[in-house]
Amino acid sequence: MAMQNYPAPGESMKQDGSLSTAQPVVLSMPDQKVNDDIIFSTFNLHFCNPCCLGFGAFYNSIKARDIRLLGDIPMARSYATRARKLNIAAAIIGSISLLIFIIVIAKSFSSVTSSVHRY
Repeated sequence: MAMQNYPAPGESMKQDGSLSTAQPVVLSMPDQKVNDDIIFSTFNLHFCNPCCLGFGAFYNSIKARDIRLLGDIPMARSYATRARKLNIAAAIIGSISLLIFIIVIAKSFSSVTSSVHRY
């Protein structure tokens, strides 16, 4: 009665009966995370949309997400970068516009109240 050899974990049995050790293979995958800033783009689309910058940012965010799903990571990062720049521009221009609007309303309100007090 012949004794049968069984492979240990990490080893495999060859056809001739000898054992061979398997080496693990490590694959490095590139980082496929693309930050498309979809929430920031949606906020700018609804609340800070001067010169349609918010719409442009939203469009580029959606495009970045779609292209990332297709597997073209460099092109998706390009769209995501463009969306981020448009988001920042829309937020800055929208904030400055809101600040100017508040100042104009406050000045006009103060002039109205001062003219009412004169009479």
